[in-house]
Amino acid sequence: MREKLPRITAVKALPEQRLSIDFEDGWTATVSLGEFIEAFPVLAPLADSTLFHKTKVEEWGSGVTWDDEGPLSIAATTLYRLAAEQAEEPARRFDAWMITNGLSATRAAEALGMTRRSIISYRTGARPVPTYINLACIGWEAVRGKRQTHAH
Repeated sequence: MREKLPRITAVKALPEQRLSIDFEDGWTATVSLGEFIEAFPVLAPLADSTLFHKTKVEEWGSGVTWDDEGPLSIAATTLYRLAAEQAEEPARRFDAWMITNGLSATRAAEALGMTRRSIISYRTGARPVPTYINLACIGWEAVRGKRQTHAH
């Protein structure tokens, strides 16, 4: 079973190339996009503060856009992952890892050699995510070439 993808319900541009994003699951996060914008030449126009502040939510909440879903757009899954990484919330990072890689609790358990119950406990924050699990997630992506840090 495929996990539900994150959806964005609201976005507001902040100073210093940051966005305040409201996700459908009720989480509001601040995402710093400066380094992300620098990493992708197609997003270079967003270095202009006037343009950056013209952001809006894409149709169906699938991302944010500055040019009506053209090349100046970033997917909700990418923004959710960036927000989770920047928030330093292990449960959010773990959840973002599962969503980014299209893993259900069962498939994540198989990938990491764990029980489904443990996966759910980590994902919900009921149990802290150990460092070795975070490292296993990074390794799993590296082996499969799944680390996706792209704009769409």
